[in-house]
Amino acid sequence: MKQNKTLITCSWFYREAVRERRSYPILLLLLILLSAFAPFINIIAPKYIIEELMGGQNVQRLIGIVVITIGGNFILAQVHTVLQETRTKQEDWFGRKFNILLSKKSIDMKFANTEKEEVLDAEHKAEIGMSWYSGGIRGMSDCVIWILSAAGTFVGVVYIVVQVSPWLLLASLVAVVVNTFCTSKINKASQEVFEKTPAINKFYSYIYTRMNFREYAKELRLYDGAELVEKKSMDNAKQLNDMDNECAVKQFSWGIPGVLVSALSYGFSYCYLGVMAIAGKLSVGEFVMCITALDTFTNGCLLQIISNCQQLVLKCNFMSAFIDFLKLDSEKNTGTESLPLQAFEELSLEHVSFKYPGREEYVLKDINLTIRKGERLSIVGLNGAGKSTLVKLICRLYDVTEGTIRMNGRDIREYRYEDYFKILSVVFQDFKLFGYTLDENICMGSGGASKEALQQIYETGGIAEWVQSLAKKGDTLLSKDYDAEGVEPSGGQAQKIAIARALYRNGPMVILDEPTAALDPVAEYEIYNRFDELVRDKTAIYISHRLSSCRFCDRIIVLSDKKIAEEGSHEQLMEREGLYAQLFRTQAQWYVGVN
Repeated sequence: MKQNKTLITCSWFYREAVRERRSYPILLLLLILLSAFAPFINIIAPKYIIEELMGGQNVQRLIGIVVITIGGNFILAQVHTVLQETRTKQEDWFGRKFNILLSKKSIDMKFANTEKEEVLDAEHKAEIGMSWYSGGIRGMSDCVIWILSAAGTFVGVVYIVVQVSPWLLLASLVAVVVNTFCTSKINKASQEVFEKTPAINKFYSYIYTRMNFREYAKELRLYDGAELVEKKSMDNAKQLNDMDNECAVKQFSWGIPGVLVSALSYGFSYCYLGVMAIAGKLSVGEFVMCITALDTFTNGCLLQIISNCQQLVLKCNFMSAFIDFLKLDSEKNTGTESLPLQAFEELSLEHVSFKYPGREEYVLKDINLTIRKGERLSIVGLNGAGKSTLVKLICRLYDVTEGTIRMNGRDIREYRYEDYFKILSVVFQDFKLFGYTLDENICMGSGGASKEALQQIYETGGIAEWVQSLAKKGDTLLSKDYDAEGVEPSGGQAQKIAIARALYRNGPMVILDEPTAALDPVAEYEIYNRFDELVRDKTAIYISHRLSSCRFCDRIIVLSDKKIAEEGSHEQLMEREGLYAQLFRTQAQWYVGVN
């Protein structure tokens, strides 16, 4: 099974590599041939140098042998350096390419997977399996080069040693077998550490990366958080250190027998060859050549082949986590029907129930709701009532557990994913801005827009004056992380940018999940008064805890106990004296002039 996984993993990565750089396998082949041939210069040349010194003592011949030896080593080293540099450049590109594939999969996989602990662990294993533990395709190719070049060298040195005595090979084989067994135990200890690391390393990453973010600076100072962070850091460091120490002890324990047997094998070989040399069966030059060949046979060939085979299996186990992660279901594979923007007429939820993957408790139960084109709908309820979950279902981020969501009478899962998304212009409560330019944050994947169109969006979104105050206007980066000239928008400015992005999207259905949460009262009042202008003739779904903001909507849906508890206009719901009226009056006492 391990061999199959190794073969599958190697095949997958090398296919990807060849797609990017067709010359890559040729580079590897040249390095293999060069590495297989190079040892023989230093195995054979010393024999002739010693024999010349002790026998013929021909200075010209001796100089010629030395020059050939030095020149050969120099030329091979230079060629090897050039090939390795070329290989390194290509493998650096592969590393960036595989990082992009990992990121792309994180974007394309089912949204539900982004909140699953096992998927997050799988993503982390995919990331560290390609870096810390395997070295990526570079580490894999190192093993392949060593295995195949050592196999080539193996044939030559076996021929040399067998001419003297096959018993020498047997002694070396015993040492190799013991070392192979010990190395397998050492690698097993490394694999066990790898399996335990995802959770620990995630916390490590949080402490040593996230805690450097500027947004934590105020709390750390005002609440004396440095001591807590230091304690968490030390606890995490101790946990990692204990795990590494346990692994090191196992590896050291299994390394001792291998070293001992190798020493005994060397001792036997030296004694055996020494006796033959004293008996006159070997010349001094042949003795040196045979010892060098024997060392190459043991350490340069057999141990290298077996050790690198084991390393290749281990590295492929690590790297297979990357392939496994890429195999996760992609959300964009669902649906084949096209959905033109102008085709939207209505959205209906029919007996929709939902519970999050891996949980038994329902968040929503038997929801029936129809939203018609051009309607202004407000969804309200207490915290945890399922408002944002309902929006996620409408946005097709999750599939319903039971029931059906239809658009224009057709199950939304039948539409192409990208077509369905274009219908929606959404601002979530936990929206994110990117460290790109302001214009890029507005346009996102649309390919850009004219300055005139963007200016109109800025004016509609209420940020035109702020944009004009920036030195680079729409080309200003919304981050200082990698550009000191970038800006950090305030919470209110960031929320207006998010709203402007949704307006630019120009989908026929606008969904605003707590759109004024970070705005001051004046800005909030401005948004409410200009709501009709913002959404124009679009269908609008509006979620807010502030019930006074719902009065401009055509219809209000009240969620409670996982169901739709009430439905109607503001006036109708106030007359019923139900949950909505109770909640509204509770909040109204904090507002001036609200009846």
